[in-house]
Formats: sequence, structure tokens, C-alpha cells
Amino acid sequence: MPALKGAFVKFDAGLLGGLPDIVLFQFNPETVSRTPGLAFPPDPPDGSGPAPANQPGEPDEAISFTLRLDATDQLAGGNPIALVAGVLPALSALELLMYPQESLATSLWGGGPQPYRSPPAQLPTVLFFWGPYRLLPVTVTNLYVTEREYDRMLNPVRVEVNVSLRVLTPVRLPAEAKLAIGAYKYTQSVREVMAALNLANVAGDLLGALQ
Repeated sequence: MPALKGAFVKFDAGLLGGLPDIVLFQFNPETVSRTPGLAFPPDPPDGSGPAPANQPGEPDEAISFTLRLDATDQLAGGNPIALVAGVLPALSALELLMYPQESLATSLWGGGPQPYRSPPAQLPTVLFFWGPYRLLPVTVTNLYVTEREYDRMLNPVRVEVNVSLRVLTPVRLPAEAKLAIGAYKYTQSVREVMAALNLANVAGDLLGALQ
């Protein structure tokens, strides 16, 4: 069975209208750094004092990793897209995860506005797929791009991209983002099941030690 590939899936205002934009990782990152942290609710607006310190909201989480894009094999195999543009298509798809965008049809025929910067709350829904047990709504907060090699037309053919993500908890998502909220709750439920399995392992080890 071939190894699964990580991916980003962007649903809102995809390039082809109703179809999602999918950015499949060419190579899975070797390491993924995760920083879960407590998220405390804001102070009440009525001035009644700070929110209770022992009542945090759903844990926040930052995720970072490095993606590698390499057109070497595609160029050797005569891939027409790689011959014309190197890895620029994949790199552009990553960069557009940070921008809301009109559908391709609207841009071509409707004369709609070009992509524009927008506050994170208005960015399209992006799901980070990292195996069947982790599917998280995220905001792409930062991309650090290092272009290492170019073709004769100055298209990049080898690139490293340091990706920084922020997991969006349900309280930070609009109520209509049912798919994103469902993905978060699914991952949370899987985490609880895995914690229960860990408890079963511990119990089995203790029983084995007592025998």
C-alpha cells in the first residue's frame, strides 16, 4: 500500500467555482512541529472583571513544517507543465491559500476583482489533511519560500517552503462553516479515542507486570 500524502483542501471560491482546490504534497515533510496551547476567553464586555483562569476555551495550536518542491523527475520525464513552468504551479497554489479569490470563471468572464488581502476571519476555509485521524481547519499564517534552482526562463525548479499554520477552533469559525467545524470535532473525537486506547495499553502493561 503506498504511503498517504498530506494535503491542503480549500473550499471557498475555488479556482473552478464549486470544486475545491487541492494542494497535494509532492513529498511529505520529514518533521511536523506542533505547539498546542491554552486559549483563554476574552474578558467580559460588561466590565465584570477578567474571565476565570480555570475556564479556558478549546486549546489553540500552531503547526509548522517544511515542504519540498522538486521538478527534477518531471523534467526528466518530459512533463509539459514542468517544462513550461517548473514548480511554479504548485508554489502558486500554496501561496493562494493565503488569499480569498474569485472563481476562475468569474475572473475570466465576469470581470470580477483580482485576489485581495483580507483579515484572517474572512479567509477561505482551508483543511489540513495529515492522515485519516487528523483533519483540521487552519489559517496559513506564513510561508517562507526559498527558491534554490531555476530553469532557463527563471522558473523555480527546486523550492523549499516553510509553512506556518494556526488551527481554527469552532469559536473562531463562523457558524455556517459546518464542514470546518465538523473536521475539528472529528479530530478531537479521534484524539479522545486514541487517549482511551493508551489507557487500555497502560492497563494491559500493569496486569502483565502483576502476573
